[in-house]
Amino acid sequence: MPSAPTRHRVALVIALVGVAVSAFTWHVASEIKSDAGFTSFCNLGGPINCDVVLSSRWGSFLGVSVAVWGAVAFAIGALLAVPGALGIAAPLADLALLGLVGGSAGFALVLLAIAFGVLHHACLLCLTLDGVIAAWAVTVVPLARKFATAPNAPLLSRRTTANVVVLLGLIAAAAAGTFDAMRAPVEAETAADVMAADPKFAAAWERLPVVPMQEVLGDARHAKGSPDAPITIVEFSDFECPACGHAFGDLRDLAKRRRDVRIVFRHYPLDASCNDTMPQTLHPDACRAAAAAECAGQQNRFWEYHDLLFENQRALDRESLFRYARDLGLDIPTFRTCLDDPATLDRVRQDVAAGSRLDIASTPTLFINGRRVQGALDHQYWDLALVLEKDRLAHPGQTTSAGK
Repeated sequence: MPSAPTRHRVALVIALVGVAVSAFTWHVASEIKSDAGFTSFCNLGGPINCDVVLSSRWGSFLGVSVAVWGAVAFAIGALLAVPGALGIAAPLADLALLGLVGGSAGFALVLLAIAFGVLHHACLLCLTLDGVIAAWAVTVVPLARKFATAPNAPLLSRRTTANVVVLLGLIAAAAAGTFDAMRAPVEAETAADVMAADPKFAAAWERLPVVPMQEVLGDARHAKGSPDAPITIVEFSDFECPACGHAFGDLRDLAKRRRDVRIVFRHYPLDASCNDTMPQTLHPDACRAAAAAECAGQQNRFWEYHDLLFENQRALDRESLFRYARDLGLDIPTFRTCLDDPATLDRVRQDVAAGSRLDIASTPTLFINGRRVQGALDHQYWDLALVLEKDRLAHPGQTTSAGK
């Protein structure tokens, strides 16, 4: 099998670019998960939002960031391309490289389908990686033509073998990615089920502090769901906070599919212009967005406006706030008067004061029947948490064995 040093050299360079992009993507994903106030440069609002994609449960595979998997795959691919780049014929290395590229392409297709079909958001960093993988495939797959076509050639040197390896790599990675993406969350109906399924989560949940609900609710104005629902989730949130945007999707889903849950929203903008506890402003548009939501609420459209703000977190300037009001058919003169009225921000400050009394320092902070959760729960834990809370209501004064 003849070597193809130019093609191998290009494949090596592309793989190294892939390592760099993957490493940077992993850095951004780590910042998003560790810092509630972090907003990535590729969170452009609307459907272009890396933060939503990278912080979702589909941002990892087998518990490891997809970006880390990408960096490892590209690094291995770079090593496999080295012999050919040096003009050394290495059919086994080329076979492995072909399989790796096929697998990378298959996994990328699954992630693209999830981003657009499930999350309805695009991640610019992820799309960049997809572009690198596409360029890698265009460069590497033609190496299969360098393999022998003679029927008496060694099996590992045949073109048919090379083509099959590419196809198997693509199918295997796509199947693995699809299986991981579609696996159902753990189903549990009792606290004992939760203990059996995830004892670490059950133990951690029991250790969270519980605050009396009257202190959490106070004079909250915005709620959806039945007042008689056994589970009340109070969220102190910031419309410009990326982690709050992540929580927003899960809470909206809960409100749609569970009649036993009531959602209460309270403002806590990380913006010193209406939050005196902030030494510096992290989110400069957050107070104005909160006031705009109050004005939409004045016209009985708080929740619809709330959704628009979270869906467009990078566009919270005054002009955009009026555009969302027009999109909802609000009375614009009334909306403008309300937005410019200092009393509107005073209503936001009432929530901030309530949050301060509860020692809130970051967003989102959730109280699930009074149990304090700092930050957003991962998607797969919501139903488990609700099972534990309903069990606590049914058996007051008791704890799971994890909490004893």
